[in-house]
Amino acid sequence: MAARGIDEIAELVRGHRIVVCAGSGGVGKTTTAATIALWGALQGRNAIVLTIDPARRLADSLGVGPIGNTPVRVPDTVLETAGSDAGGSLAAMMLDQKGSWDELVERHVPNEDARRRILDNRFYEQLSQSFAGSQEYMAVEQLGELDASGRYDLIVVDTPPTQHALDFLEAPERLLDFLDRKIVKWFVRPSFSAGWSTLRTMNRTVGFLLHKIEDATGVTALADVTDFFSAMTGLFEDFEPRVQRVTQLLRDPSTAFLLVAGPDEQVLDQADYLVAQMSARGMPLKGVVMNRVHPHLAMGDGEASFESIRDLVAEQLARLRPASAAAPPARRVKTARRPADAASGAADAPLADRLAQNFVVYQARARGDEVRSEIFRQGLPRSVPLVLVPDLQSDIHDLAGLLQLHPFLFAGTSG
Repeated sequence: MAARGIDEIAELVRGHRIVVCAGSGGVGKTTTAATIALWGALQGRNAIVLTIDPARRLADSLGVGPIGNTPVRVPDTVLETAGSDAGGSLAAMMLDQKGSWDELVERHVPNEDARRRILDNRFYEQLSQSFAGSQEYMAVEQLGELDASGRYDLIVVDTPPTQHALDFLEAPERLLDFLDRKIVKWFVRPSFSAGWSTLRTMNRTVGFLLHKIEDATGVTALADVTDFFSAMTGLFEDFEPRVQRVTQLLRDPSTAFLLVAGPDEQVLDQADYLVAQMSARGMPLKGVVMNRVHPHLAMGDGEASFESIRDLVAEQLARLRPASAAAPPARRVKTARRPADAASGAADAPLADRLAQNFVVYQARARGDEVRSEIFRQGLPRSVPLVLVPDLQSDIHDLAGLLQLHPFLFAGTSG
């Protein structure tokens, strides 16, 4: 199957200020986000990648060492090493869930005593570290801060590695629902000085709410919850408008969602669902990167038999032998052994048999990747470009590895 859209992916990145790499966990979103941001910098843009969990060697190779919740600029010498003279820049930051919440409190709670009450509150500790959707929301919040700073003309976001990629899109509304103003008012009422168990018996709705809070945070002390809501009142005043701003940013024409997937059936099922849900939310898909595809190697018309492949391998091995080690050509004896038989007796089989069998297995997997990728491509709108990135021999964890991906993502372009 011919890859479609290699030039279009380059145009997608050129034509958008924000690129959100979405997809399920383990499909290469972090690497894809990093290589897009690097390419943008090589094209002369002021780029930043907001990543979730970069490999330590990748951070080191970019010359930034450990990265955290504050943008760190990649040294210009690193970009020069990559062949850049376009005057762009590259920065990187890693989402620190707890640190991002703390910074949010610092920015929006002006009173020192109130900030300290919040930061030391047990309920806040649970909300900022383990509340469902908290990491996803802070990724969106950080995107909003980077956009508002005006320092970057290319922001690439590596979404959290959640089981369901839709969590990233739903996080702002989910957190807003949880911190609804009506709920806040309930918790700052004088009546909430009563005990946890007393409130349950007084009001069935409140009792249900308290049970949900226990399940979400593990906090059972009512005093911690009421003190949290009381101290956070100032932050909540601006919370809804801020959520609306970042949600609208995700729908802005300057934002592009790039789906990162792989040819495995389960991954593609999740990708299909995500594409439909994104469209329903007014966040249309702009491109697809299909990672770790096993290329199907053509061998003339039709599929070659195991025997013909083995004979070809044996011939190539013979050519590789030193002339002094060459033996008289042996009479070729046909065998009825099937590929499965060759696999079961691999330990005793000649090297040519083992290599041929490995090739047959690889080709079978490649055909499966090709068929599943093509079926997925047929389901995409024709305006959505798709590129195939082959399954490489090693993980990408350095600058050279990121540059190695550029011809597959941005073929026909410089940088």
